[in-house]
Formats: sequence, C-alpha cells, structure tokens
Amino acid sequence: MKPHPDFENIDVPQVFSLADYHLKILTKADLDEDYAAVMNSAAVLQGLFDPQWPVGMTRDEDLTDLEWHHREFTARRSFAWVIRDAAGGYLGCAYLAPDIGTRGRGAAVWWFTDTPGRMAHLSAFGPLYEHWLRQMLPETYQLDLHSNAHL
Repeated sequence: MKPHPDFENIDVPQVFSLADYHLKILTKADLDEDYAAVMNSAAVLQGLFDPQWPVGMTRDEDLTDLEWHHREFTARRSFAWVIRDAAGGYLGCAYLAPDIGTRGRGAAVWWFTDTPGRMAHLSAFGPLYEHWLRQMLPETYQLDLHSNAHL
C-alpha cells in the first residue's frame, strides 16, 4: 500500500503527549479496553462516524477495525491513537484521516468515554489536538474537526 500523498513526507508519531494526554497508536493490543470503552459509551458515540455505530458492534468487528487502523497507520494512509491519562487509563481515541482521492484536505476526529469528566476532557483536548495538527500539517491543509461533544 502506498502512503496517502499528503503524508509521504510527514513523520506522524506513533506515540506523543499533549499536556496530560498521552497518545499511542491504536492496535489490536488495545482490543479489550477499546471494546469495553466503545460499548459502554455507545450513547455518546452513536452518530459520530455513522448513524448506527457502534450499536451492535461485536468484539470481532472491533478487532477487525483495530487491525485496519494499525495497517492504515503503518502505511501512512490514516492515523488512529488511543488517548490515555497520566495513570494509563483509557480515555478515548483520536483520528486523522485525509480525504481519499484528494490532496490538502482531511478530518480530525476525537472522542472521550461516557464518564462524568467527558465534557471537560473534550474541552481541554480539542484545542491541544488541533494546535498540534496545525503545526504538523501544511499551512494550507483544510481540516474538518469533529468530536463527540455534541452527543
């Protein structure tokens, strides 16, 4: 698989920190935590990616998704990270996906689990993530930003 043209010459890190948030490439090693987090947060995730997701998602389907995310990341086609707190707790995920078939445009999406601190995390993380992305990406890159703050 060839890299997306927007990312041929950009070194997107697999691991990095944004203040108290620690991001690491999302892989099948995260399956148990990811599946629990997604299914326990379905009420605040439904509609973020698809009108029905994650309702009805099976553990095997999540494993397939995680393997796909890992393959896409290593091929430099799209990027997905798990977001953890300083203690290593699973907080949510962040994604960067260039538009397929075009250049200079993509989407950044992030979500946090359905916990009492979710809105505070979304408010704190969003500006950090956007700033980091804008520093990494070309100045003219058009970036659509989405989170589960509205859900």
